[in-house]
Amino acid sequence: MRSQSTFFHDVVLENSRQILRRGIAVTSVVMAMAMLYPNEAFPLFGLSEGENKPQESSPAIPPEYRDKHMPKGWRTDPKVLATGKAIYEGTANADVNCAGCHGIDGKPTRKGRGAPDLSDPQEAQKSDAMWFWEISEGKRRTKMQGHARHLTEQQRWQVIAYMRTFGQSTM
Repeated sequence: MRSQSTFFHDVVLENSRQILRRGIAVTSVVMAMAMLYPNEAFPLFGLSEGENKPQESSPAIPPEYRDKHMPKGWRTDPKVLATGKAIYEGTANADVNCAGCHGIDGKPTRKGRGAPDLSDPQEAQKSDAMWFWEISEGKRRTKMQGHARHLTEQQRWQVIAYMRTFGQSTM
């Protein structure tokens, strides 16, 4: 009959070593795959570089946001746009800096990888209610946090008015 310490050494430690070796081998294969084939590897882990991201259907806007609309005339009002720009760039409110992720020009920064490109005409097609909801409550499964507690309703509309300038064609 083997002593307890011999059993521990022979069986338990050897099993632990085998598990560790397998874990290292799997990790090595996964890392090599991610480095050599990032576009194929990232989606396996729920990540994306943004380029080959499948189009997701828009979530249903909650009833309390469904009928929200930007106040009339705000899309072109210079004062509204200037205030919206200050909020967007983080100079008006230290708790809100949209440009940190979405970029000064609406194109996502490295920090905001995966964030929508606000200069893309497709993004500009979203309804006012959808943008208001996303800014107010944030977006699920993303880094986008809601700003309802940081911004008044009027300030959220000012930001949206400014953000809409990114998607306007320059022709």
